[in-house]
Amino acid sequence: MPILRDFERRLGGLVEGFFATTFRSGLQPVELAKGMMREMDASKTVGVKEVWAPNRYVFTLSESDAQRFEQAEQALVGELKQVVREAAAERGWGLVGPPEVEFEVDPDLGKGRFGCEASFVEGEEELAPQPAVGERGSLVRLADGVSTALTKPSVTIGRLPECDVVVDDAGASRQHARIRRTEGGFVLTDLGSTNGTMVNGEPIQEHVLEHGDRITIGETELEFRSG
Repeated sequence: MPILRDFERRLGGLVEGFFATTFRSGLQPVELAKGMMREMDASKTVGVKEVWAPNRYVFTLSESDAQRFEQAEQALVGELKQVVREAAAERGWGLVGPPEVEFEVDPDLGKGRFGCEASFVEGEEELAPQPAVGERGSLVRLADGVSTALTKPSVTIGRLPECDVVVDDAGASRQHARIRRTEGGFVLTDLGSTNGTMVNGEPIQEHVLEHGDRITIGETELEFRSG
């Protein structure tokens, strides 16, 4: 399934060094994604004209698996949220609010076992990502003026050649950050990078981009331009 393959590829780019070693044995992240998609299908609500998918997923993990995932939890949560968005969009299902993913520990669970509970939590309705009306965006690398149009629903930034915006910088992670188009504009998210992402000199985890914002990844500066 392409969604799961993409999930594994993205996560493989995120879990560098310690994380790569950590994920070699025991419960694998892709098993969580598979379980979440099963729950999405089982818990969907069929309306008169639309199908709604649950947007909140709570995983219960064993103590040992929870400890293994702890340092990569932020990146893993971000990628699992993306799976929710992509799976719903692929099926043409709506979400009643932004995806939510949480981990809890169940001391009675054995290593490698987990639970997943899906539910609906209303919020600002989130359908397939779309740009704000009439808004266009691009990233300009200030060192050489090279511009990349943000035409896809999701654009990845990092060292890997398959990233949409390749940053050849020792301070950049293989998959460092992502920009999503939403109805409210373009949202920049740090993907659990080693050295962090800066916007206008301030570290961010998630940031709604405005025209002229300067994004710093390692020693590389990118400027966001809209309109």
